[in-house]
Amino acid sequence: MSTPEARLEARARRAYERGRLRSAVVRALPLVPLVALATVGCPERLEVMLCGAALLATAIGLLWRGQDYGAGVGPGVAAGLLPLLLPVVTRVTGHLCTTGSCYVLPVVCALGGLAGGVLLGVLAPAPRAGRRVAFVVACVVAALTGAVGCLLYGLVGLVVMGAGLAAGATPLLAARRA
Repeated sequence: MSTPEARLEARARRAYERGRLRSAVVRALPLVPLVALATVGCPERLEVMLCGAALLATAIGLLWRGQDYGAGVGPGVAAGLLPLLLPVVTRVTGHLCTTGSCYVLPVVCALGGLAGGVLLGVLAPAPRAGRRVAFVVACVVAALTGAVGCLLYGLVGLVVMGAGLAAGATPLLAARRA
């Protein structure tokens, strides 16, 4: 049988972890309206909502874990906002598309990714020897956040958004490391 001190310690640990989880959920809640906004005017609502659920679960898990893992979430979300919002705004405002295909959305995803990459290069914690976790987390969260919006154009939108993120962030990160 366990001692009263051990039981008390276990209760305290559970309460501590519940508090951290509650805090992570509260901090990740602003992502819910962004995902809901991405479904406006979107025929692929299920895919966008699944991608948004993955973003929300990832953000909550990383924020709950804390330390370097949680430190990359904020910069990642900030960098992913433009690739999320630009395709949504483009679709909602009624851009010109030919029947069956649209060549504006991939360009918008690429430009959003490029702008998000510049933000990522500025805001993300610089990758240093032994301290790359926060940077990698920021990159993953930026890609997931942008994917919620660029998923409107499918795989092409995701690829050009990812290329834009990389192209925008790489020169700034190289300059910061030098």
